[in-house]
Amino acid sequence: MDKKERLKELHHLDLGEGFCLRRAEAAEWETYAGVYYHQATVGFYRNGNGAGGLLPAGDEPFWLQRDEAVQGGLALSAGAFRHLFALPPFRTDAELIRRIAQALRRVGGPGQPLRAWDVPDDCAEAYIRAGFRPDPGRFRWMQRPAAEFADMLPDPLAWRPVEVLRDSAGARMALEREAGLLLFKHAPEAGRPELTPPSFAQTLHRLREWAARSSKAGLDASSLVYDGATRALIGVCLIGYAEGCPTIDGLAVLPAFRGRGVATRMLGRTMTVLARNGERLVRIRIMHGHPIESLCYRLGFMPGPLFMPEMTLVRS
Repeated sequence: MDKKERLKELHHLDLGEGFCLRRAEAAEWETYAGVYYHQATVGFYRNGNGAGGLLPAGDEPFWLQRDEAVQGGLALSAGAFRHLFALPPFRTDAELIRRIAQALRRVGGPGQPLRAWDVPDDCAEAYIRAGFRPDPGRFRWMQRPAAEFADMLPDPLAWRPVEVLRDSAGARMALEREAGLLLFKHAPEAGRPELTPPSFAQTLHRLREWAARSSKAGLDASSLVYDGATRALIGVCLIGYAEGCPTIDGLAVLPAFRGRGVATRMLGRTMTVLARNGERLVRIRIMHGHPIESLCYRLGFMPGPLFMPEMTLVRS
């Protein structure tokens, strides 16, 4: 039985000293999480669509109980957990996190990694005290209403649509190697020596995943930009959907063409297409301090709270 199957079979997990995790009904769990989870995070998502959206697909909701009384909750996935919250007057301190981690490690096996996903920046200290090591980069989501922008490109630059080819082997983006190379060299992790950027093979794999879940609406809002003089690809903007909201899944411009408004026009075109198609919002997940963060500020994107995308339990 693999991790996902074991998770689906899990209904109760003893944490010791009267504590346990017990499977919850998703809608009720969402109601509690919307009230008691990190309010800056909840408020960011509810600001746009009126829903918490705190239970990602594939995660399972659990209550944190002590002596049959609910004291909080969390969401479990295979080898990881997220969105830990407590009902006042209880708190999610390092001792509680350590207790949860030890129990989950027993279920997964001592040799298996255990991770905490999307830990709010102001909660990270408790996880560190519990033995979790954060990844170096901090991220945030940013969002703004879709709206119509001027999206004309200066000569000799030209738009080209993004196409996805589907056959018996699956889905792939037309010109995926060309687009993948640009994204690989100029991804958010590029130029940050403290981070390990994805390999070219990993970048192509992500493009295949993006292509597999792509929709007509996302493809219409995506774009490629070419230099008409050299016929070289100089800009990529890929749009997907997460929790029903359009998201900027890939954005890169060749360094020699930066500072000319190419990225601004690509995002302007994206927001124009989305607005004309009746979409309300567009979001982007971006590393704190990356130049794209500054670009989004200039385009009116509202920043959400900073978070650690991944923290790993250190073996002791």
